[in-house]
Amino acid sequence: MSTSKLTELALERKATEFPRLSKNSIAWFKEKIAEIKRPAAIIRDITQEKSRRTSQLKLGRLYCFAYDPKTKDDLPYYDRFPMVIVLESYPDGFLGLNLHYLPYKYRVVFLNKLVKYAVTDREDDVVRLRVTYDILNASRRFKEFKPCLKRYLFNHMRSRLLTIQPNEWETATLLPLQMFKGATANKVWTESAEEIRGS
Repeated sequence: MSTSKLTELALERKATEFPRLSKNSIAWFKEKIAEIKRPAAIIRDITQEKSRRTSQLKLGRLYCFAYDPKTKDDLPYYDRFPMVIVLESYPDGFLGLNLHYLPYKYRVVFLNKLVKYAVTDREDDVVRLRVTYDILNASRRFKEFKPCLKRYLFNHMRSRLLTIQPNEWETATLLPLQMFKGATANKVWTESAEEIRGS
């Protein structure tokens, strides 16, 4: 089976040796993403990569999954393919940050802030984030978290959890993987930006 665009771009990006989330790296991604014609095909390919599928939810890790909210009839809009950093785990689900609710430039800024709370291995590679709701809520410097904070229920997931490895986080956050229902991405991002500026 062929690999997804996420996997391919993450490998290409590693070969550039640009510092993570640097201006050169972001410019490189913008060029690559402009070439993408069918974002839905990327999502399909990610869900088909068996190596990504897991039933183990780990705090501070990033996952994608298909989702059908319990309260969708009461929501003005929602994301059918969330990309979530897990903050808290419960018997029936979890609390996390869905980065899709942020415009791309906000995602870069926010991820840069969060990476300062990274747990690293012996090679200094990121393993997970040691960040909690209390940390985010206690500081104005993390105001980007507010529109992203969402609660998810396991029995409303429509796919397995799909692991996004730490070395793919930059790639994943800059890909057009959001699947909003009820509003355009631009409308969602405009409202998110207003919420951030007003907080």
